[in-house]
Amino acid sequence: MTMKRPASGRPRRRAARGASLVFAMITVVALSLAAVALVRSVDTGLNILGNLGFKQDTLLAADRATQTAIRWMQQQIKTDTTGLDASLVDAGYVAASIADLDPASTRTDADRVAVDWKFDNCSSQPGPTPKACVKPLKTAITDETAGLSSRYLIVRLCSAAGSSTDGKVRCPRPPHASSTVSGERNQLTSSSSTRLGSSTVTEYYRIIVRTEGVRDTVSFTETLVHF
Repeated sequence: MTMKRPASGRPRRRAARGASLVFAMITVVALSLAAVALVRSVDTGLNILGNLGFKQDTLLAADRATQTAIRWMQQQIKTDTTGLDASLVDAGYVAASIADLDPASTRTDADRVAVDWKFDNCSSQPGPTPKACVKPLKTAITDETAGLSSRYLIVRLCSAAGSSTDGKVRCPRPPHASSTVSGERNQLTSSSSTRLGSSTVTEYYRIIVRTEGVRDTVSFTETLVHF
């Protein structure tokens, strides 16, 4: 009679092979998930860097618009010393302070004064209709190559329009301001430090700039200047 050897080891080897396959599949899935997470992380980082770059572009454009506004004011003063005593709507200039001004359109109360950045009579402003709608610069300052567009609003920080030298219009003034022309304007020496910045025009002006860029990027900047 022929005796057959028992095949007790074969089921164990097959079970071991099945367990290895399961572990290999788990490893592949884990590596795939890690790769997907890495790709998404890189994409998110690139998007963040791109958005920061777009934001920086709008800030640089806003700075150029602010310089344009300053040059415009200097030209007005050079042409006529009273050239900034009255509001100039088309130029985006208001000769008196505006209470409750909401330049960034972040408020939703009805007592706010909105800026008509889109020239739609503030109809696109959130919330109820504002009590007033102020016009900024009518012609936008554009950079077609970079896809940037800026508008500014200049507000003289005085109680009312008119000359600030007649005693009826109150305007904040910088320290040691003078209403007379000084030959030492913008000079700082040991003998003239108290006359720094003396000029015929010493009111403060608030320059608000709104810049639109690519991907709906919007920035607001504010600058206080005096001459």
